[in-house]
Amino acid sequence: MAIQQLLREWPPGYGGVERVAHELASVWGGSVFSLDVQRKAALNDDPLPVTYPRRRLPSTKPLGRLQLPLPSKTLWDLLRSTQPLHGHLPSPGVALVLLLARVLRPRRQVTAHWHCFLEPRPGFMGNLFALYQWAALRLLPHLTAVVTTSPCLARELHRFVCRSDHLLVLPCSLSKEQEEAGLALAPPVARDGIPLRVLFIGRLDSYKRLDWLIRALAQLTSPWRLAVVGDGPKRKDFEQLAHRLFLQTSPVTFHGRLSETSKLQQLAAADVLVLPSDRSNEAFGIVQLEAMAAGRPSLAFNHPRSGMGWVGQLPGLPWLQSPDALAEVLQRLADHPLLRYQLSVQARERYLRLFARSVWTQQIERLGDLAAAGNVGTVTE
Repeated sequence: MAIQQLLREWPPGYGGVERVAHELASVWGGSVFSLDVQRKAALNDDPLPVTYPRRRLPSTKPLGRLQLPLPSKTLWDLLRSTQPLHGHLPSPGVALVLLLARVLRPRRQVTAHWHCFLEPRPGFMGNLFALYQWAALRLLPHLTAVVTTSPCLARELHRFVCRSDHLLVLPCSLSKEQEEAGLALAPPVARDGIPLRVLFIGRLDSYKRLDWLIRALAQLTSPWRLAVVGDGPKRKDFEQLAHRLFLQTSPVTFHGRLSETSKLQQLAAADVLVLPSDRSNEAFGIVQLEAMAAGRPSLAFNHPRSGMGWVGQLPGLPWLQSPDALAEVLQRLADHPLLRYQLSVQARERYLRLFARSVWTQQIERLGDLAAAGNVGTVTE
């Protein structure tokens, strides 16, 4: 049976939630409904091939992440359907539809995908989303199942509201094409005299903490290079920081947003990917999987409500995973090319063991079987 999905974003897009919905739809089939169609005018500019129908759910104008569905035939058809419904959170609009679907058809399979915990923020909107998260957490036990992306998030959900037999851990996945391209790359060359090549990929916003990475690299006594891929509202601030620290001889290069092919070229030229975000909003990095498939270790901070540290953790690189320790671990990588090579091998091995497409496909099949039987259990490393 085809499975319907609902999310705020327009897949496949560039964000983690859009990519998850895209990969699920590519396997399950069924329609994907979206509240926000910012990319509606760019249907011919999708970054990945789309083989499933996408439908716009008429909704209010977005106010930040707040966007609610409007009464419409499309909404009514979605609510009256007997097909399994999977909604991707956080999104107040999606949570509302899941609640309505459960009320109107109590026997329907209604599943929530909990992608992240929202960090509290000051002000009216911050209070509003804190209220939403409180309500969404209390909705979860009344749904068929709850799917999340890492054991870290599963433990937090279990601690708050969900039974362990109600939860399933389903890590994110790369597309078949992305995986093949990454696995085809050779590991970095282990040779003295080559500067440490650091890569950052992501939206250039304050919560990504690229400033921490730049300042940490500035403390190194060995040669290094930093390539920054992505764009965003704080790009100018980060560029000015690099200019102040390094003047005209800056080893930091800002590439802006790149195509999938160009991004892969940057991965091929890198020794390590660093994602120093300090918020639980960043719960799982698809780009981490791209790096690990390519044999590049991914450094991220541990956070009790984020899986970023769990995704990239390697036995050969124990570290405190804090801003103060970032410079220390980067210095170790810069001084020891052989360590970089060993971590490259470990990163790819971890990818193949936990996140490979074949592993993910088996988990998808298990999710479908368990949901159909009304029985869900946790999967942890």
